[in-house]
Amino acid sequence: MFRRKIRMKFEFSIDIPAPRELVWKIALDPNLRPEWDVRIAKFHVRREPGAGAPITIVFRSFIFRPRAEAVFLRFDPPNQSIIRIGPATPNIVPSGGGTWIFEETETVIRMTTRFNLNTAGVKAPAWLIRALVRSLRRLKRLVLQHQRKSNLAAAAESNATHTK
Repeated sequence: MFRRKIRMKFEFSIDIPAPRELVWKIALDPNLRPEWDVRIAKFHVRREPGAGAPITIVFRSFIFRPRAEAVFLRFDPPNQSIIRIGPATPNIVPSGGGTWIFEETETVIRMTTRFNLNTAGVKAPAWLIRALVRSLRRLKRLVLQHQRKSNLAAAAESNATHTK
């Protein structure tokens, strides 16, 4: 039987007024990923991150916890990561690939996410797009929270040094 592949491509960007290294660190920290990415319940990199590193992703979606195997095709801190995601079980999350690009502008870091997904046989790709947009906003909030904490700690340390 001939099975047609239906491709879905999309791209979203968010501007985050923080150092690129901090945005990268938080975005790619497997322990923080479920905190900001509403699509992900668990993101487990099974060896040192880098090209070829295997990943297990457990998605959040409705009552199921679809699971997929993935691999980093490129891991170039703090500039770009590319992953290929295999079919999920159960098949309610599209397989395919995605890239994150972290670009410096004059005032912010622009994080761009691009996906090329195979949506054949997958029911609800629209929820995925809504969840991605929500996740990027949550990432920005989390990065800014970490940046504020870091700035407060640096200010406290500076005050302690000057008071001695």
